[in-house]
Amino acid sequence: MIHAKLGVGAENSGKLVAKVKEMAKEKARELGKDIVLVDGSPGIGCPVVSSLSGANLVVLVAEPSVSGIHDIKRVIELVNKFRIPSCAIINKADINPKQTEALVGFMQGKGVTHIGNINYNENFTAAMTEGKTIVEFDDRPLAETVRGYWQTILKLI
Repeated sequence: MIHAKLGVGAENSGKLVAKVKEMAKEKARELGKDIVLVDGSPGIGCPVVSSLSGANLVVLVAEPSVSGIHDIKRVIELVNKFRIPSCAIINKADINPKQTEALVGFMQGKGVTHIGNINYNENFTAAMTEGKTIVEFDDRPLAETVRGYWQTILKLI
């Protein structure tokens, strides 16, 4: 994992993201890895544009809330402008099934592949508290779902 630490009030620019990505690519080459996964910030500003630069696939994670839907629509516009293939996972899909259904329809209309949904689960918070991924923390159906989505993402790349 390659990351940067910003000081309080420091500007989060695309230049910082580009530098971190370059360091990650170098590390991947050293380790003989074929994939660099970039966790982009929310929104559509310079850091997001820098995160998208050179991407082969964008994995969008959306929540079926009013603000979540508003934000994902803006990001999809940006991703489509750059002509980068994209797919999406809806997080906390069970909190608003009607909005989840509308979101799936919208994304499909914009050419975004819907990989699947993940319902609200407190194990995600518990895993973060322990400094683990959900796959490390929960080896039950939730981890299997995430593993399955990862396999789908690999096929899309």
